[in-house]
Amino acid sequence: MEAQQQQNQEKQQTPQPQYQITCKGKEYLDRTAQVLTDAFLGDPVYTWLLCDFPLEDQKPVLYKLLRSFFTAGSLNHGMFIEVDNFGSCGLLMPPGCKVDNPLTLIPAGLISALFTIGIGGCKRAVFEYGTATHAMMPKVLTKAEQDKHWYVFIMGTAVDRRKQGLAGALLRYMQDCARSDGRVLWLEATTEYSRDLYSKHGFTTVGEVVLGKGQVGPGGLPKKGGEGVTIWSMYWRP
Repeated sequence: MEAQQQQNQEKQQTPQPQYQITCKGKEYLDRTAQVLTDAFLGDPVYTWLLCDFPLEDQKPVLYKLLRSFFTAGSLNHGMFIEVDNFGSCGLLMPPGCKVDNPLTLIPAGLISALFTIGIGGCKRAVFEYGTATHAMMPKVLTKAEQDKHWYVFIMGTAVDRRKQGLAGALLRYMQDCARSDGRVLWLEATTEYSRDLYSKHGFTTVGEVVLGKGQVGPGGLPKKGGEGVTIWSMYWRP
């Protein structure tokens, strides 16, 4: 036990790389969409969302979908945060602000983007994913916390900048935002790697959600009787 405590203390005392971090609104929308389209191409959840398209055709559709989500985020006070010239970046939604605000769906072009991915993709994005993840919140959050919490809509690292500590720096910045008003920070991990990264930074796993069971395999590609893709709902308290 003492050895474990000493190891934990040593990890906490290890100096973290210092990166420049900036936060803006719609000025960062396009660059964030470009970086994260490449970062999430092949991600199990997004592959599942776009499984009606051949894998080689998914990139332009993913870009349009993300850009529409990000436009909706910018119209609802979303914070676009980047680390070290977009080595890592993400969209953080402040308490009470939602990407799926009905009043901004049309101005954001989100309705058009959802129809681009087809009725099946629309159903997967709006109903299956959203309903399943929101159902996890009452397990650990009070009603007030469910209504007003910080939400990491998405975050990722540029393909050629991974394993440099950039995602950790981005997470710490987001945690500082949540710490500033003492509210919960919520997110979903879409891979075991990201789940472990978030756990390392103090996030607690609420539970697993399996999407597309019987229709896709663990990588999100169509597979009759497939296991489906797994996501992990997680939260952090200041």
